[in-house]
Amino acid sequence: MRHSLGLRRLAVLEAVRGSYDIAMEAITRACGRVVVKRQVECLVRAAAVDVAAFYAARTPTPASAGTLLVLSVDGKGIVRWPGYLREATLKAAERATRTFRTRLAIGEKGNRKRMATLAAVYDADLAVRRAHDVSAPPGGRSTARIPRPGPRAQAKWLTGSVEHDPEYVIGAAFDQVQAPDPQHRRCWEVLTTAPATNST
Repeated sequence: MRHSLGLRRLAVLEAVRGSYDIAMEAITRACGRVVVKRQVECLVRAAAVDVAAFYAARTPTPASAGTLLVLSVDGKGIVRWPGYLREATLKAAERATRTFRTRLAIGEKGNRKRMATLAAVYDADLAVRRAHDVSAPPGGRSTARIPRPGPRAQAKWLTGSVEHDPEYVIGAAFDQVQAPDPQHRRCWEVLTTAPATNST
């Protein structure tokens, strides 16, 4: 069944905001009952395949030597069905005893997540700011000092995976950051979070 670009876009937008069920409700409100849940899943998967083609066809805007080249890496835990957990996490989940049936108790480890690695590469011009531009001073902000704007990301490239190891995603990000600056003439800024444990 062929679907319009607008329907695919709506399916993707609503699915990433919440779930396939939320996407189904939004499509039904906008278009009537034209698809079933399995078709929404297929639309979202097809859009994910199109991401690589989108970046391959895009021509990056040239940047000056003073423009920062930023590489950002982060991790996000995603709740998975037991069959999709890594072996160590699955064993920990099987050994765990649940205090409550429907929710976790305070301090109770879930042992039901896998870590997705997310990476972004983008250009950003320097933005000179003071301490109170970044965080509010004691007593809150006043109209006397208007915060200076922070840097704006341009020419963004994004990727993420729960299937591949962090090394794979980080390697793809470094390949992407090499492309606009093979001679390393620009200032690179690498942003990352603390590494996750291997049990997730």
